[in-house]
Amino acid sequence: MIYHEMTDDYCDSCVMDSFQLINHLIKDIQLLSSEVVRLRYSLSWFLPEYDGEMIRCEIVRDLHGSYYDYPAYQHFVSEHCDGHDPLESEGFCNHMAKLSNGEESSDEFRSLTF
Repeated sequence: MIYHEMTDDYCDSCVMDSFQLINHLIKDIQLLSSEVVRLRYSLSWFLPEYDGEMIRCEIVRDLHGSYYDYPAYQHFVSEHCDGHDPLESEGFCNHMAKLSNGEESSDEFRSLTF
């Protein structure tokens, strides 16, 4: 096992690396959540009427977990997001609301695969 002495530079580098990783994971979660809602909406029209309506009513439920309980996520949000959770941001929530009604709001959270 290799032992690294913890210095301030090393710690700062680790924090910045972890913030970059968290930022990338947030973007992936937003992208995947958008794709799930798009697919749920599309598929809901192929189900029996009652089932389709139920899916459209609950279309944005259970898309991702709560990460705010994790100290690293709290630190990221406070340092790089001015205290606003990016998964609960107004822009992302508006985007998801439009998708849940079958509207396309922007390409910001759009996959290149569709």
